[in-house]
Amino acid sequence: MNEEITKTLSVLFNAETLPSHEYLFNLADKVSSLLESEKTSYRPEADNGENGALLDFTSEEELPVLIIPDLHARSYFLSHILNFKLPEETVKGSPSVLKALSEKKIRVICVGDLLHSELRGRERWLNALEDFQKGNFTSQPMKDEMQEGLTLLSSVMELKLAFPDVFHVLKGNHENIMNERGEGNFPFRKFADEGEMVYRFMQEAYGDDILMVISSFEKALPLLAAFNSCVISHAEPETFFSKERIINGMHDERLIQGLTWTPNDEADEDSCIKIINEFTKNPDAIYLGGHRPISGTCTFRQGGKYIQIHNPEREFITLITPGRIFDPDRDIMDVNC
Repeated sequence: MNEEITKTLSVLFNAETLPSHEYLFNLADKVSSLLESEKTSYRPEADNGENGALLDFTSEEELPVLIIPDLHARSYFLSHILNFKLPEETVKGSPSVLKALSEKKIRVICVGDLLHSELRGRERWLNALEDFQKGNFTSQPMKDEMQEGLTLLSSVMELKLAFPDVFHVLKGNHENIMNERGEGNFPFRKFADEGEMVYRFMQEAYGDDILMVISSFEKALPLLAAFNSCVISHAEPETFFSKERIINGMHDERLIQGLTWTPNDEADEDSCIKIINEFTKNPDAIYLGGHRPISGTCTFRQGGKYIQIHNPEREFITLITPGRIFDPDRDIMDVNC
């Protein structure tokens, strides 16, 4: 196993301070450059010569697919995932997820939403909001929030650099550090004014150069991953999007919004099965996403074809094994048991 990434992640997971400007800038710059040049057999090029928005593994070697739901600043969740021992029937020898990544025995797909602790940090957000409204953008509650968020963001970036072919991150609606409106993005607020508070914090604590390079990372993220056994995006697809449109969708406002922001009960009833059929003839293939919180292990929508997997109070991962029909009782696992 790669000792360097193990050591790097250990330092990050045990950090109690914010990352330095130099470290964060260099890391975000490297991973942005990687993503912007990720024109591979599984990430087809758009018509304009830029990276496409699709990860298409339907013609690649079939490996188990581990799907990580919305992380929302939970670096401890990511740490538990990496140390989790995979089932023997899925990966021979039951290696940890991190070891399986290093040996290219598994593909990992994160569905996005890396920042913002949301309900878990509600009291902290409200305390930080009081200071924010007084013009203090880098108060201690906000530093605590951003230390968690930037630790998680840095860890994900390090994993992408270490395992570029098998570790992937999709864009979620929270991948909008500029708190912009446009190109499928919307300013975010829930308990406080989270989107603007993060933007102002980053601007004052780190500067515009960091904001720009993290924004470049976010805008270079793909929007959908397709396998013969499953299709994955951050949110339930609002409507049917063709393979060609997804490939050319990095600046497609309707597509970006339709794969990252869809509320419950506002998607076309057949959007998932139509997209699945665009990529695979497997009748047992399913569509998975996060975005909207659930209770329990998962929620079935669209006649059971769309499966929501984001329970913010638990540490569930989903493991799809090629050639095996999905069974939530077996294939959704708690890594903190």
